[in-house]
Amino acid sequence: MKKITVVTVCFNCVGIIEQTIKSVISQDYPELEYIIIDGASQDGTLNIVYKYQNYITKILSEPDKGIFDAMNKSLNYVTGKYILFMNAGDTFANEHIVSDIFKDYNGDDDLLYGDDYVLNNLGYMKRHAHAIYEHPFTIRDLVFKSQGFSHQSLFTKTEQLQRVKFCLKFPLGADYHTTYKVFMTGNHKLKYVGFPISVFDDRNGGASHNGKFMIQIYIERKTMFKYEFSFLDKVILLWKNIRCNSKYYLSKLFPYLISVYRIKNRNYIKQLP
Repeated sequence: MKKITVVTVCFNCVGIIEQTIKSVISQDYPELEYIIIDGASQDGTLNIVYKYQNYITKILSEPDKGIFDAMNKSLNYVTGKYILFMNAGDTFANEHIVSDIFKDYNGDDDLLYGDDYVLNNLGYMKRHAHAIYEHPFTIRDLVFKSQGFSHQSLFTKTEQLQRVKFCLKFPLGADYHTTYKVFMTGNHKLKYVGFPISVFDDRNGGASHNGKFMIQIYIERKTMFKYEFSFLDKVILLWKNIRCNSKYYLSKLFPYLISVYRIKNRNYIKQLP
């Protein structure tokens, strides 16, 4: 049975860290290593972390240069065959996710990925994963399309991640860049597990909810994949920016109407199966 590592990086997240810790330590997989890398929190986060210290393999708290610097630090302590990064606030979809994937797993894939649930004020919405690497792709695809899964629902072979690491030049998209490098320079093997792995807590909104950050993500991808925007690309980005900002401000001005629209057009559930 392979040892599996879960890492949570956190900073001043006293209101959400406990749900993540409980989700990880409640996994019924016996060979589970749990590492928490904290950025020197001052809000009581560490009090909660140390409450569960008997269930945590390694706790490190010191200033860092951001989430991906903290992720790189964790790689110095990981001893599991595969590693998953579970953000503070996010959780596993149930207590037997790791067992369902690895109990009888004898493969050699560099990447194992699955679906996820997005949690917001309307409930849980399932997102089906479909990795961009499953089919032929172009550099333009890498820039303008999603990688097809969230990093909370991705197990990566540790030795590959320790070799590649996260590039701090990309503060918004280093995880995408790193996964691409692992796939391209590894054994080109990946596996879709066929079910949701994680729950992404989106009740406070992420960077992609803001047009400014969305454009920055594309600019980062332009650099990481050495791509030059055509005139048509720039028009598309302008439209994406307008559309993203419009959705953001409409949700602030007319939250009830937006909720009604989302309920009508998306499949939300109130409880996880």
